[in-house]
Amino acid sequence: MIPRPLTLALVFAALLLHVLAGTPAACAAVPEPAPAAYVASPWLASMASFIVGTTIKIQPLSHWSEDGRLVSIRRPPANSTIIALDPKEAARYSLKPDRKDLFLLYENLPVKDSRRSSLFFDLSVLPFLSQRMLVVLCRMRPENYAYYQRRLAEFQSRLESTLEVGRSLLPEVQVLDMTGASGPWIRAAMPKAVRPPDSLWLAWEKGEQQDDLDSALAEAKKRSWRVILDVWTPAPIRAKITDAHASILVKAPTKDQDFFTYLHDVYLAIWSALTKDGK
Repeated sequence: MIPRPLTLALVFAALLLHVLAGTPAACAAVPEPAPAAYVASPWLASMASFIVGTTIKIQPLSHWSEDGRLVSIRRPPANSTIIALDPKEAARYSLKPDRKDLFLLYENLPVKDSRRSSLFFDLSVLPFLSQRMLVVLCRMRPENYAYYQRRLAEFQSRLESTLEVGRSLLPEVQVLDMTGASGPWIRAAMPKAVRPPDSLWLAWEKGEQQDDLDSALAEAKKRSWRVILDVWTPAPIRAKITDAHASILVKAPTKDQDFFTYLHDVYLAIWSALTKDGK
């Protein structure tokens, strides 16, 4: 026979286990919410979001409008963590470079203003930007270094695979590249794309040397080249490109569109337009 004190102890233990099993919320640990970080540009936000996964809640401060303008969608709260490309980008939100909770990828970005719009389309630049992003994120959450490094490798792998899709998708035909930002990404998959010299481009976007612009478009039409432009193509140049030039328009990304989905859609839009021509 089991002693009475032991019997009571066993009954009490069984009752306690029954109660605890019926109330899991009472003993389950409540996970801490992921800290938030506010990111100045949509491209930078998309890159950061890919690398951090669920460890940080990334909040973009702006998105693209249909006509390619950056539109502010929120102001960073007081004492919030903010990520920006450089002091010039931070200044759009009246943020001073010495702000304690501001993380800059570059203190002095070694790129001309005329190239800023194409940075996130340029395969020669994107690896450096993503590495700088890794450095910033690890300063914020050093305990996640190994995870962020793996995600960075995945980011670069996705970039290369998306490019390979474009190269296999797009035919080797000559086109005239009149894009304002997306040109480097397009030319990476279409090596026969023709781009006007920078000296002419800078004149054209100011509305100068219009005879040369007319000649370039007339030559493209004569050779049956499609003319590719995007929403960032300067207005003086876009005004000269008509339906008669068989243009292909690369649109701006939709709000919250994934970076790689958009890059793939750029290739898909060009492929769709060219296949209609039977090229």
